[in-house]
Amino acid sequence: MSTTTQELGADRWVEYFDSIAPSVEGLLVTIEVMSEKLGDQVDVERLPLQAISYDHNDNVLEVSVGGRGPRYPVLLRHFISRPQTISIEESGLLTPSAILITDASGVRTLIRLLEPTTLGV
Repeated sequence: MSTTTQELGADRWVEYFDSIAPSVEGLLVTIEVMSEKLGDQVDVERLPLQAISYDHNDNVLEVSVGGRGPRYPVLLRHFISRPQTISIEESGLLTPSAILITDASGVRTLIRLLEPTTLGV
């Protein structure tokens, strides 16, 4: 299966994340933050996605993970303020396999989306 990457225009961010919300809920998520000052750091590893959305008024992308039953009882939120670019990697499916966001300070956040069965969970 071929993989394509496309950069989304800022005018499409709200619509895009609203459109994928039903198909990505429950997927496992890994969030890696890549900064020249701090290096690469894994912030979240293989937790179930609760929601992902972009708020135009606050100019923030929010990723909510966990909060699903006794195995993942706590809801964690990861915020990316003032995104400048958002690129989507797709594999021909309706859901992205990765999302790369660069914020105003140059920090890049890589969000990988995985099917739970992919990891034997």
